[in-house]
This record gives sequence, structure tokens and C-alpha cells, in this order.
Amino acid sequence: MNRNDLKDYRYNKRWIEGRMEYIEEYKSSITKITTTLSDMPKGSKKVEDSIAEKVAILLDNIDDLLKKVVEQSNRQKEILEQLEKVEQPYRNILEAVYIQGKTLVTVASEMDYSYVHICREHGVALSKFDNVI
Repeated sequence: MNRNDLKDYRYNKRWIEGRMEYIEEYKSSITKITTTLSDMPKGSKKVEDSIAEKVAILLDNIDDLLKKVVEQSNRQKEILEQLEKVEQPYRNILEAVYIQGKTLVTVASEMDYSYVHICREHGVALSKFDNVI
């Protein structure tokens, strides 16, 4: 993982949350379809088959989406593991900026340092993050 992966952490986290909401919508539509399937009259197999095909397509889409979400979640986990290997106070700076989404001004204020000092330390922290093996 490099600094670009760290910078994308929050965006990827939002993407995962959005995909999970999308999956929930899929699940609710499948529930509605399967309810309809069980309430269908027994005389028309053609209607049942088209609904069953739609359910199968929805399930395939959910499986593909879940695979992508799991891959992205694993990358997020790797980023956090790499961040844990960075020494303090650099870890706190990187976590505040890239994980929590705070600005450098806010981080400087919270850590009781000047903004200029935090800017320098932020650069060092990114270098340390890149060099973690």
C-alpha cells in the first residue's frame, strides 16, 4: 500500500457503504419477488419462469457486488494494518487526516502544535507510511 491508497481510504469506505445499501435494496426486491412467486396462481408457468429468471439475475448481481465489496474491505484492512506500523505521533496525524477526515489546521489545534509544524510532520508521516514494509 502507498500514500495514494491511504488518501483514497475515506472515499473507498463511502463506496463500500453505498454498495452495502445497494445490496440491501436488492435483497428487499428479491423478497418482494419471492413473495409474489409464492402467491402466484399455479396455472401459468411462463410468469413464474420469468420471475425466477429475474431472481437468479439479482442473486448473481449481489454475488458479484459482494465480491467487490470484500476485496475493497480487505484493502481497507491492509491500509489500517500498515498504518499501525507507523510510529507515533505520525500515526495519529495520518489517522486524523486520512481516516477521520480532519484538516491539518484541526489536527494542529488538537495536538497543540503550529500548523507549519504539522505540515512538516505530515510530510514525514507520509514518507514513513510509504516505507513501511
